[in-house]
Formats: sequence, C-alpha cells, structure tokens
Amino acid sequence: MALLLAGSAGLLGGCARLEYENTAPFITRAVRANDESNELIAFKAWALYPARDILTFEWLARSVCGGEAWNADTDFESGTSFYTPRTAEQLTPEGAARGPCIDPPVPPFTIRKAKTGGSGIGFVGTDATGRKFLFKCDDPAYPELGTTAELVGSRILWALGYNVPAVHLVTIAGTGDQRFDGRRATAAEFIDARGHFRFDWFRYRREVRALRAPCAWINDVDRGGRNNLVAVEDGHAVYYLIDFNSCLGSWQGRPREPWRGYQAEGDPAWTLLRLSSLGVLRPEPNPPDPVVSPAVGRFPADLSPAAWTPQAPNTAFDRMTPADQRWIAERIRRLERPHIEAIVAAAQLSDPADAEYLVETLLARRAAVLRWAAGQDEAP
Repeated sequence: MALLLAGSAGLLGGCARLEYENTAPFITRAVRANDESNELIAFKAWALYPARDILTFEWLARSVCGGEAWNADTDFESGTSFYTPRTAEQLTPEGAARGPCIDPPVPPFTIRKAKTGGSGIGFVGTDATGRKFLFKCDDPAYPELGTTAELVGSRILWALGYNVPAVHLVTIAGTGDQRFDGRRATAAEFIDARGHFRFDWFRYRREVRALRAPCAWINDVDRGGRNNLVAVEDGHAVYYLIDFNSCLGSWQGRPREPWRGYQAEGDPAWTLLRLSSLGVLRPEPNPPDPVVSPAVGRFPADLSPAAWTPQAPNTAFDRMTPADQRWIAERIRRLERPHIEAIVAAAQLSDPADAEYLVETLLARRAAVLRWAAGQDEAP
C-alpha cells in the first residue's frame, strides 16, 4: 500500500525522502526547514499540491489502497518527532492546566524588538533571568480574548501529546513603555528553531493527519502555514505548533469572522457561489454565529467535524482516515470535564459566565468529535 502511494507521489516529490519523513519515528537526518512567504504557501496549497496529486495519480492510489498512514505501526507511546506521550501526572487536571510551563517569566521585562507579523500588539523581550519570550497583549477592545485562546488552545494540544512552547499568562511590568506596562498578555518561551515546516512533507504520518480532529474541536483554523517551528533537540527534529490566538472564538485577538471554520480563505467555489447568488449562498450559518462576549468571541457549541474547514487547504488534514480519527479520539477521551475546567480556569477570566460558557462549549464540541470518530458522523 505504502509502496504504491510512494511510487505515485515520488514522481515529483522525491520518494526516498518522502518515505523516510513519513515513517521514521524520530527524524534525525536531513532536517528540513523553510521560511516561505504566506503568498507562496497559499499558491502551493491552492494550485501546486492539487496539480501534483492529479498528475501523479495519487488520488487513484488512495482510492485503491485506502490511503492509510505509512507509520501506522509506530509505537507512539515511545514518542515521535511530532508526538510526546504524557505521563499520568501530566494528565491530571492540574497537570493539564499547567501544561509545559515550569518557571514563569520574572519581571521586570525588557523589550528587545517590537512584534512583527500578524495583528495585535506585542514584543520580543527578556525577563529578569535573561530568558527570551514573545509577549502578546490583548486587544483593548477585546480584553482576555486573545490571551485566553492562546493559553487554552496550547494547553489542550499539549495534553494531547503535541509539542507546543510554554505559554504563560502575565501582567507586563518594568518595560517603561506605557503601551505595555500593566497589560494582560501571554509570554511564550522562545524556541531555538531552524525555521518552519510544511505539513505537506508529512502528509502520510498518522499523528500529523490526526491533528485535524483537535483543530476542529478547538476551532484552530490557522493551523498551517507559518504557525509551526522545527528545532533539533537531543539529536533529532522536534516539530512544534505555535501561535494559538486564532482558535476558540478568536481570530488574532479579535472575534472570529463568521465564515472562518466553514470555508477556506479565498475558496474559489464559495467565492463564485456568493457572487452569483448576491450573498444568499454561503457556508456559514445564517444568521451568523453571535459574538458571545468580548472575552469569548464567536465560538459556537454546534460543530460538524466533517464540515469544519481550516483557513487554508492542508494536504495532511485532507488525508485523515477513520483509523487516524480513532487514534486521536483515544487521546481526546482522556481529557474530561475536570481537565477542561482546570485548563479554562488557568486563563483567569474575570467573568465566571465566560469561563462556564467556554467549558460547556468545549465539552459539546468534544462530544461531536468523538461521535465523528466513532462513525456517527460523515467522514471528511
């Protein structure tokens, strides 16, 4: 099965490297990274990868062989470059709420460089111990929205076994800059990375394809492009997910636009349907999901995981199979109400109603994902 898929994809992609990167538990040689622009990433997602798959008859190989993950026989409990199994202590509610955070940043903080890219205000800085962090503040009009998404999203994905940086909730102090001091922010510990990676390189890995399900759960629509890093630690590659302020009801710290999660940005089919119907036909609900509160944004409890759509096409997500769904569902089931309550509590929302809404909505969406994995919802 894997050989047939490798043969078709290898015509354009380099079969030996593709097989190695999609079967090796830990990637130790020829670790790749890139720093492509968002425009190039979008071109590849919308045009280059679909054309490649058509020309190499990859679609035929998938239909004949089923397209199962090439590393399905991996002992995931021993870990991979993408997945780190959590211990029993780490998977207590308290452990999940703490996540990878050990030593919080110590004020005063020193600004080293203003944040560039994305939206919102922030900076790269150091704490009193000299450690380096990326600080991101809430939008003044939506206090707690971006920081809550950043903290809750990263904690959930960490608890599921994915590699994320330690994200701390802080009040900025000591910079001497009135734009920052006194503001609520997240401080993400810096990773000594080689650059970003393409999900397409790893489209036949179970743990990478299965990521689609938790992204649907927490509405992590921007999981792709440049929101990842690859580092080399202990002699092997470690692939990180970063930047979580576009999950839950947030889009880069402001309420998510109604269409995000229902269609990819620039989807030609939906663009044509909208124009031809004068806006009557659209993928999102009508009326659109409401903004629950400034701290929650647009985050509906209703979820059809099969229909959920990320910001841009993702060739790894597109290849997720029922077996991949079942694999990640086993890990999602470990996060029960006490875990979700503890994780949301770690965001320190000022209004208890907002915290309660997030807990109940996350539990409802979790139930939808688990029904889907059990075959009670249509496949993507």
